[in-house]
This record gives sequence, C-alpha cells and structure tokens, in this order.
Amino acid sequence: MKIAVVDDEALERKALQKMIRDHLPNMEVVAEAANGREAVEVADEYNPDVMLIDIKMPGIDGLEAIELIRRNHPDMKFIIVSAFDTFDYAKQAMRQGVKEYLLKPSRKEEVISALRRVYDELMEERKKEEENKELQQRVHQLQKLVEKEWLSVLMLEEVSSEEWKQWETLFPFSIDSGMFMVIQFPSGGKKEVWKQWVEQVLLEKAATYYVIGRIIDGQMPILFFTDIPEKTWKPMIQSLAHDLVQQFEKQYEETLYIGLGSPASQLEGLRRSYYEALAAVQYYASQKKAKSGFLPKKAVLASAAIDQTEREKRLFDVVREGDFQQALTQCLSYIEEMAVHHPFHVVKQKMEETFILLGRMLTDFGISYERTTTFHSCSSLEKLKRTATEQLQHMVHYIQAWRHQQANGKIGKAKDYIDEHYHHPLTLEEVAEYVGISPYYFSKLFKDRFGMTFIDYVTEVRIARAKKEMADPNKSLKEICFLVGYNDPNYFSRVFKKHTGMSPTEYRKKLHFAT
Repeated sequence: MKIAVVDDEALERKALQKMIRDHLPNMEVVAEAANGREAVEVADEYNPDVMLIDIKMPGIDGLEAIELIRRNHPDMKFIIVSAFDTFDYAKQAMRQGVKEYLLKPSRKEEVISALRRVYDELMEERKKEEENKELQQRVHQLQKLVEKEWLSVLMLEEVSSEEWKQWETLFPFSIDSGMFMVIQFPSGGKKEVWKQWVEQVLLEKAATYYVIGRIIDGQMPILFFTDIPEKTWKPMIQSLAHDLVQQFEKQYEETLYIGLGSPASQLEGLRRSYYEALAAVQYYASQKKAKSGFLPKKAVLASAAIDQTEREKRLFDVVREGDFQQALTQCLSYIEEMAVHHPFHVVKQKMEETFILLGRMLTDFGISYERTTTFHSCSSLEKLKRTATEQLQHMVHYIQAWRHQQANGKIGKAKDYIDEHYHHPLTLEEVAEYVGISPYYFSKLFKDRFGMTFIDYVTEVRIARAKKEMADPNKSLKEICFLVGYNDPNYFSRVFKKHTGMSPTEYRKKLHFAT
C-alpha cells in the first residue's frame, strides 16, 4: 500500500514514516508534503492509496486539500492526524469521507491500527473490484457466445419469426438492419491466429456493431449492423474489406478473399445477404483477380456452375468427419444456392443424387445404412430442407458411431499427449490436430470416453502434479505454479482451492504436518 505523509512539521513527518517503516512492512511511504498545495501535487504525481494529513497548515489547509484531491482521485483514502479536537472539524472531515481522525500527539498503536483498518478496507475493495472485473469478463464472454450461437441459427435458417423476436430481447443493439461479410482464409496455417488478428483490426476500424461467427471450412462470417443510409454504409464496409485484404497480405504475406452481401433488413433479408456474401467470396477465390467485393451480376451463373462440384466435395468431407453442425451448414447453403439458379424439380433431383452418393460412402465404410425417405415427395423448399436435415442426422449418427470405434486409439493417444505436455499452454485444437481428429468431434469423443471435458481433464492432471511437487519443501508455490502450466499464481490458487477445498498454502501445511 502506498502512503503519502502531509504535515508542516518535519519531525512529525519523520516520526510517522518511522512508525510505518518499522511496523508495517507491506506499506511504503512514497512521498511527503509540508502543506496543502504540495499535498495536491503529491496526489497527482504519486497517486498514493492513503494520505496521512494534518488539518492546520499554511496556505491551503488539510480539509481544503482533501476536497481538491478528491475531484481527481475519488478513491483515495485519508487519515487525519491533527491537534484540533473539535466537533466542527470532525464534521467537515466526515463530509469529505475521512474515516480515521487521530489526535496529536498520536500514539504509535493508534496510527498503526488506523492504517491497518484502512489497509483491510482497501484490500477488500480491490478484491471486490477484481471479482466484478471477472464477472464482467464472463458476462462479456457469455454475450459473445450467445451472439455467435444466434448467428449460426440465423445462417442455418432454424429460427421462426417468434424466436427472432425472443433473440432480439437478448441483445443490446438493434438487429433490424445489417449486411454480411464472409472472409476466406488461406488453406493451412493458424486460422485461430488469423481470426484474432481480424478481431483486432475490426476493433480498431469498424465503425458499427458486428457479430463474428464460427470458422467453417476456412470461412468466417461477420454480420455488421447499422441504421445509417445504405448509400453511405456499403462504401464503408467495402473500404473496410479492402483494408483487411491489404493489411493481411502485408502482415502474413498471404492472400485473403472477402465476399460482401447486400444490406438487408429482417430475417429473410439477412439470410439472403449471407448467401450473397458466401457466393461472392467463392467467386473471388476462384477467379483470383479482385480479392473483395460484392458478387458481380454477370458472374452469378458462372459462380454457381464452378461452385457445385466443390460444394458437394465439402459436404462429403464434413459428413465423413461426423460433424453435423458443419454438414448442415454446407447442405442448407448448397440447397439455397441451387434454388436461386434452378427450378425446384431440378433441386430435388440434385439432392436425391447427392444423398444416394452419401449413402454409398457409408456403405464403403462398412456401415449398414438404408435411406427411408426420398426428396421426390417434397412439395416446398422448406420441406426439402427439413428432409435433408433429418437424413443428415441419421447419416452423421452412423458415422459418429463408426468413428468412435475407430477413434478409441486416438483418444488414448491424446490422453498420453496431455499427460506428457500438461506444463505447456495446451489447447483443445492443438491436441485434436495432433491426433488427427476435428476439434468439434474430438471434444465430444473425449468427454464420452473420460466423462469430463478436455479442460477439466487438463486441470485435473495439473492439480495432481502440483500436489506431488508440494512434497518438496525446496520448491516455492510460485515455482510449482509455473511447473504445472499456470502463468498466474493467483489463478492457480483459485483453481487449486476449487478442486481441493484448500488453498495451496493450506494444502502444503497439512501435507507437511502429516509427514
């Protein structure tokens, strides 16, 4: 705790400093002042936590100084040390929020007790501030998760107008009007690093609220919201896309492609904006000329023809991975795009052919699967989408069961990797990549196999190792914290207590007492 001593008597200042230095090692006198004007300057320069201050001093007195200091430092604590024992002074001090009023000559025990009380109050306030900060961070993270989930729901077209209204009540912004941007990252590389880079650039440059969706097949959707006129808004987002492309190439020496959808309002319009942006980014990535923008009208049919084979390939890949979320996203966007360019009966026939091929893929894996419905009886696009969703669910269920059997060895390999590398900053994505399973499916398999999440298992391994390390009295708790993979001793202490019911210090005392 930082302390400033203010008194016009030099001997009094030195006496107070000696008391603090001799009896309060966790406190430090960082500055002193001889009058009220100097006290104000000290407060601005050193920003002490507590100021010990006399009332009667030349020029600005102590109470006036406190009033001036509080304007810029409302949280600073004050302890008055004065020879004036009058009700009027005490009343003025109370109005300024002074909680300790000591009389000269001050007894050492009184000064030390007053400082300890203020110290305890300050520590309690800081603890609450830290807890509030953590709570705000969790709320912010939860808000982002809700937004990301909502965006996935919107893109997959699984929301009714009633549900749309319910979603609206959860957000601190209007979702009436928006437009999509879809970013296509280069193949390979660290997409999570690139995503964080994009988030940072948007934080600095985006002049409107936005929601970032999940990366699927190297593509990241972003939905921007605004209430400004379209003629102003479109060039603004176009300029932002251009800046992202240019800065990405400069930063990583890689090419980024960005597709934009038209500004739209309400549910159907926003969905259409997403599919336009998706088609645009695929067009620019295939043409390799311009790198961002809206889909040119003359390119709509050409883009659809180029994209059809690639769309099928992507759908087959994610079904083979057993990833229903991505499979559904690919399938529904595929249906939507075909419906734009072909009559409904052609769309039905194409989906029938696609699902026959998917069924054959399951047979090739040795999976006994037989389709029970076809697309020929579907009377509307929505009915066709529901039928595709149902069939995909069945197919992915069989694939997951098959992969679960095949992946048992890989999950065991993942466990061994965690046990060996727990002291590094492990991520689920890193371990999933190591064993060759998609992060989504790895997370599900891991929990099914071990009955706990990846994070819980890593924590359990680290805490178990920490307990063993504590048996060595030559290792400090801070050293043990770093040895088991934590970078913050305070966070390590909280995690340890949550899992053991004791702080690391308490556990070590009990351990050594038992031996």
